[in-house]
Amino acid sequence: MVRLFSIAGLAAGVLLLAAPAATAEDAPAQGGFNVFGWYLSRAHIGVGFEPDYLGSNDYRFAPSGSISFARRGAKPGPWGAPDDGFSVGLVGDETFSAGLVGRWRSGRDDKHDLRGLDKIDGTVEAGAYADWWPAEWLRVRGELRHGIGGHDAWSADLGADAVARTGPWVVSVGPRLAWADNAFTSLYFGVTPAEAARSPLGIAPFAAGGEFWSPGALASAEYRVNRAWSVTLVGGYRRLTGDAAKSPLVANLGSKDQYRASLSVTYAFQP
Repeated sequence: MVRLFSIAGLAAGVLLLAAPAATAEDAPAQGGFNVFGWYLSRAHIGVGFEPDYLGSNDYRFAPSGSISFARRGAKPGPWGAPDDGFSVGLVGDETFSAGLVGRWRSGRDDKHDLRGLDKIDGTVEAGAYADWWPAEWLRVRGELRHGIGGHDAWSADLGADAVARTGPWVVSVGPRLAWADNAFTSLYFGVTPAEAARSPLGIAPFAAGGEFWSPGALASAEYRVNRAWSVTLVGGYRRLTGDAAKSPLVANLGSKDQYRASLSVTYAFQP
């Protein structure tokens, strides 16, 4: 944990040094990377502390980041959650918007607890998203994606966030629900007889099936240094259920409880 706080301090220091002369009235830079009428609206980069693999009870540090594009002339949503996918807004306004979304799901190696198991390549998940603000303080977002590369499965995420703004702070908290189809559950939580025979840890074969469901929650605290720059601290939790929780990769070697934390720096561009 000392290393986590050291990285957090370094990231915050870099942000403050990057804009020492900025004030709360400074305007963001003009959005660059214009593509067919869309502009780069947000970009953030950070570091996360997360499970070594889905279902693991070992944790690692990993880089994180995302970018969002919006239609020039359209007003982007007033706030974006730190776990949103890479987004390209196609239609909508500040109340409702929708478009394309993408995520990167990390691969899984065959080391440590996973010795003898087949590797899983990293995967691009591409699909569509929708944002809805039924109230000024409440946002609901849904994403539906399909894997391209490491898996050939459908997955989705649904979340709601209560958002409070006070001075330079923006604080959010809300529930999360992840879903994936049978192909996803089988790939990430199944153990074939050949894999069980190769494993030195004595795990039994397991035919994982059914849909993957994982409820959880996410909380974030964002400090807006000015209109362009902000720093965000995030904490999240998910619970594995069904065959994912019964898999020996989770029940014997890992944990049903999955935690994550991250610190990121965000820059918002103006249209």
